[in-house]
Amino acid sequence: MEGLFLSVLKMSLTASYVSLFVILIRFPLKKAPKVITYALWSVVAFRLICPFSFESMFSFLPQNLAVISQKTSYQQNVQASRNIISPEIFVSRSQSVAATDFGADPLQMCIQAGTYLWILGIASMLVYSMVSVVILKKRLRNSRYVELNIYEVDNLKTPFVLGLFKPRIFIPVRLDVEEKSYIIRHEQTHIRRLDHIIKPFAFLILSIHWFNPLVWVAFILMSTDMELSCDERVIKEMGNGIKRNYSNSLLSLASGKRILNGSPLAFGEGNVKGRIKNVLNYKKPGFWGVAVVIIVVVAISVGLLANPRINSALESTAAEWSKGQNMGADFPILDYASDKIVIFHGYFGLFVYELDSGKFINTLDLQAIGCEATQGDNYCEVSVSSDGNRIQLHPASSENMYLYTLSDSKMKEVVYEPMEDKFDGLISTADVMSSDKIGNCSYSSVKFDNGKLGYLQASEWTIDSLTYVYGNKVYRLFD
Repeated sequence: MEGLFLSVLKMSLTASYVSLFVILIRFPLKKAPKVITYALWSVVAFRLICPFSFESMFSFLPQNLAVISQKTSYQQNVQASRNIISPEIFVSRSQSVAATDFGADPLQMCIQAGTYLWILGIASMLVYSMVSVVILKKRLRNSRYVELNIYEVDNLKTPFVLGLFKPRIFIPVRLDVEEKSYIIRHEQTHIRRLDHIIKPFAFLILSIHWFNPLVWVAFILMSTDMELSCDERVIKEMGNGIKRNYSNSLLSLASGKRILNGSPLAFGEGNVKGRIKNVLNYKKPGFWGVAVVIIVVVAISVGLLANPRINSALESTAAEWSKGQNMGADFPILDYASDKIVIFHGYFGLFVYELDSGKFINTLDLQAIGCEATQGDNYCEVSVSSDGNRIQLHPASSENMYLYTLSDSKMKEVVYEPMEDKFDGLISTADVMSSDKIGNCSYSSVKFDNGKLGYLQASEWTIDSLTYVYGNKVYRLFD
C-alpha cells in the first residue's frame, strides 16, 4: 500500500504542474467557448490517474520534474534494502546486533503514517459524499413525476440532476413555462454530455488526491467551466433572446454555494455572478476563430500529456562505502565475469574490478540515479553486454533506463529496451556447488571454459569481507 501511496504522490506532483498550466492558460482563453477550457481539465484528470504516458520532444513538462517524481517511487524499497538483513544466512547473529540492524527508519515511518492518513482521508471524502446523497434522496421522496425523467419537488431552491445510470431532473414547482423550458434544457444538456458521470468521477479523483490544494482548485474551476459551457450551449440552441430571462432565473434560483460532493448538477450552483456575466456577454464565435483556438488547445494538450524525452548525457558519481558497512537485504549480485574483470552490484553501488591490478577501475553510485533497490516492485534490473563494456540499469517500474559505458565512463538516460547482446554466462551457484557452501555466496556464478568457477563470497555480512573467488584464487575486493 505504501508503494501505491508513493505512486499517487508522483502523479499528484506532475498533475500540480499541469493544473497550474491550465489555470494560467484559461486567462488568454477567456473569450473562447468555455467548452474548450472545460475539455482541458481532462488532461489534468489523465495526469492524476495515469502513472505513465508517451514521450515527446514537445512536452511542456520540465525534465527535472520527471526525475524528481521518478525517484520518489523508489524510496520505500531503497530503505527496505538498507535496513533488512537476510535471516536465512545469518540466523546465529546476536539479538543486540539484530536490533541495531532492524532499527526503525524515520523516512519509512513517515511513509507508513502518510499512507494511513491518506487512506483515512479518502474514506472520509467518500463517506461524506454518500451520506450527502442519501440525505438528499430522502428529501426527494415526495417528488411528483411530470414527464420523461423530470420531477417536481416542493421547497426545492434550485433544479438539479441526480443519478448515474438513470439520471433524473428535479425542478421546483411553480415555474412558468418559458423558464421551465430552458432550465430543463440546461439539465438535459448536462445529461447529454455525460456531465452527471464526469462530475462524480472527478470527485473520486479529488478524493484520492485530497491532500493536494491544487486538485481542489482544479475541481472547482472544472465545475465552473462545466456550468459555463452548459449555459453557452443552451443560449446557442435557444437563441440570444433568452439571455435576460435566463440570467434572472440563475439569480433567483441560485444555491449560493458550490456542491463539492460530486453530485448533483445544480442549475444555480456556484459562481452565479460569473455565470450571469458570461451569459449576458456571450456571442456566437466565428468558425475560423474557434478553429484556431482548437488547434492551439490540442497542441497544448499534447504538450501536457507527453513526458519529456530523456536522451541526454548524465554525470556519473563514484560509489562510496565504509568498512564494516552492512551489505543490505540481499547478497551482492554478480552481473558479469571474465578472465580480466568482474562486475557486481548491491544497494551500496555498482563495481567493476580488474583482476590483474587488483583494483576497482569503475564504480557507480546507484543511489544518485534511484537504482539501488535490490528487491520489490522497483528493483533495479542490471544487464551487462557480452563484451562487458555496456551496462544497463533499469528500475523495474520505469519506462526509462540508464546506459553506462565503461570505456568512457559516460552515462545517459534513454527509453528502456531489452539488451540484445546480453552476457549469458551466468549460472545458478546452487547447480555447481554443494549446499553447505552456497549460504555465503552469490546466487549466480560463471563457469569458464577452463572449468574454473567464478563467484562472490563473504565471511561476514559486511562489505569489507566480500571476495571474488576464481578457481583457487581469492580476491579481497574491498581490502
